Amino acid sequence: MRGIRGSQLYLLVFYGVIFTVVAIGGLAYLGVREIRHDAAVVAVENSARGLSGAVTVLLNAVRSSNQEIGQGLLKSLKPDALRKELGAVLRKHESLTAVMVSDGQGLRYLLTRRYGAMVEAVPDEMHSALMSKLLKNGKPDNESFLEGTPDLSQMDGVLSEEFNHLEPGQVNWRSAGRFHNVKAAWITASTLVESGGGERLMLSFAFQAEAILSQLNEAEHGGAERIFLYWGDGRAMPVSGLGVNVPPESVGQVLTADELVDPVVRQAVTGLAARPKGAPDKPFSFIVDGEVWWTWAMPLSIFGDTLSLGVAVPRKNVLSTLTSDSFLQGGAVVLILIAFGVLFILHRNRGRIEALGMKREAAATAADVRELIRSGEGGRLEFKQTLRFNLKAGKNGKEIEHACLKTVSAFLNTEGGTLLVGVADDGSVTGFDEDGFDSDDRALLHFNNLVDRHIGAEFSRYIDSRVIRMGEKRVLRVHCVPAPAPVILDAAKGEEFYVRSGPASRSLTLKQFYDWLKKHS
Repeated sequence: MRGIRGSQLYLLVFYGVIFTVVAIGGLAYLGVREIRHDAAVVAVENSARGLSGAVTVLLNAVRSSNQEIGQGLLKSLKPDALRKELGAVLRKHESLTAVMVSDGQGLRYLLTRRYGAMVEAVPDEMHSALMSKLLKNGKPDNESFLEGTPDLSQMDGVLSEEFNHLEPGQVNWRSAGRFHNVKAAWITASTLVESGGGERLMLSFAFQAEAILSQLNEAEHGGAERIFLYWGDGRAMPVSGLGVNVPPESVGQVLTADELVDPVVRQAVTGLAARPKGAPDKPFSFIVDGEVWWTWAMPLSIFGDTLSLGVAVPRKNVLSTLTSDSFLQGGAVVLILIAFGVLFILHRNRGRIEALGMKREAAATAADVRELIRSGEGGRLEFKQTLRFNLKAGKNGKEIEHACLKTVSAFLNTEGGTLLVGVADDGSVTGFDEDGFDSDDRALLHFNNLVDRHIGAEFSRYIDSRVIRMGEKRVLRVHCVPAPAPVILDAAKGEEFYVRSGPASRSLTLKQFYDWLKKHS
C-alpha cells in the first residue's frame, strides 16, 4: 500500500549488497583492465619507437662517417667525385650495399656492391639507359661486361616519386631487393640533402636486411620479446636471438605468415595483415599458448612500400603489482569475504530490517486511515473506540487498556497489524475524546507507558504510534510489526500469550505456546 513492506526491504537490502559487491568488482575489473590496456599500449609503442631509434643509429653512423654526406657538402656531382666520396663510405660499412643520388627526374648516380667488387652506374646523356661499370681498385674497368643491372625506367619512376613526397628531415625506409634486381632482402633509407651548389637531392642508402636485424637484436628491447620487420603485403622478417629459433635458410628472408616458424610472430603478422584497409595502426592483443601478447608495427615508410618495425610484448612484461592476476584474485577473495560478512550480519538482523520496512506501511494521513477502515477488520486490522474509557460503565477501566494491549501483543506475535483507537466496530470514526486526554502527546505518553509496563520497553521499537486528525475527530493509530522474540503480556491475572486468529486475538495455553515456540525458533 505504502512504501516497501518488511520482507521486501530485507530482500532489497540483501540483493542490494550483492549487486553492490558485483558492481564494485566489475568496475574494479574494468578499471584494472583499462589500466592494463593503457600500460600495454604504452609499453609496446615505446618499445617499437625505441627500437626504431636503433635503426636510425645505423643510418646516422653511415651518414656521419663522411661529414660531407647529408650536410649539403656534395661539392661535385661528377662521377669521379661521387665515386671517391661514396666509395669511401661503402668500404667503411660492410652492412651498406649501395648508395644512390637522385632528384625529381630520377637517378643521378649509383654505387653498389656487385660481383665481389663495386659497380658504378650513371644514366646516359638522354637518360634512356644506365651505363654500368665495374670498379677495380676504385677505378672503372671499361673491359668488364655487366649483367643484371637495375632497370633505369623502373628506378627513375620510384626515385622521382619518393623525392617528390619527402620533406626535409624525413627518412623513408622501403624494401629495395627487387628495385636493385637482387634476390636478397635489401632495405633502403632515403633522405633529402643539398649539394655544394645548393641543389636539392635525395641520398639513398641500401642495407642488407641482416644488418638491420643485427642492429635490432643488439638494441634495448624495452619489454619486447619478439621483433620483426613487416611489409604491408603480409610478409615479415623475424629477428633471431630473442628465444626465436629461425631456421638458417630463413635468416634474412622475407616470409609469409604460413612460412613463419614462431607462433607469436606468425599470429602477430596474421593480425596485422587482417586489419581493414585504412584502419588506424593501433596495438592489439592476441593469445598464444595461454599467454596474452600485445603487438604493434610502427611504420618506417613515409611513401612507397609499406615497411614497418613490429614488436610483440607479453602482458606479463607490462603488469604492475596492482594490475597483476594475483592482485585481482586476492582482491576478489577479499571482496567476497566482505560480502559474506555483510550478508551474515544482515541475516542476523533480518527481523529488525523487516521491522523497519513494515513500519513504512503504517498509515500516516487521514486518507490512509480511511483506506484502512474501508478494508474492514481482519487478521491485521482491529478497531477500538477508546483506549481506557469504558463506555458502558461510564468510567476508565483497566479491562479496556488490557483489550488494546492484548491486540498489540497478538500483532507482535503474528504478522503485525494496525490498531485504530477511536473507530467503532462498524467503521465509523468516533474519536477517543472520552478518554479525556488533554493533548495528543498525553495520549501517546499514556499508551507508551502501558507498552513499557505490560509488554516490555524492548518491544517498543516494533511499535509505531501516532495520533491522526480525522476532521474534528482524533484517531490513535498503533502500527505493529512482527517481533523477533515471543511477546508475553503482563496482565492482572498473570502472564498471557496472544496470537491473531482471523479478526480476533487468541490466548494460547502453555502447550500451545510451546508448540508455537518450536515452530518459530
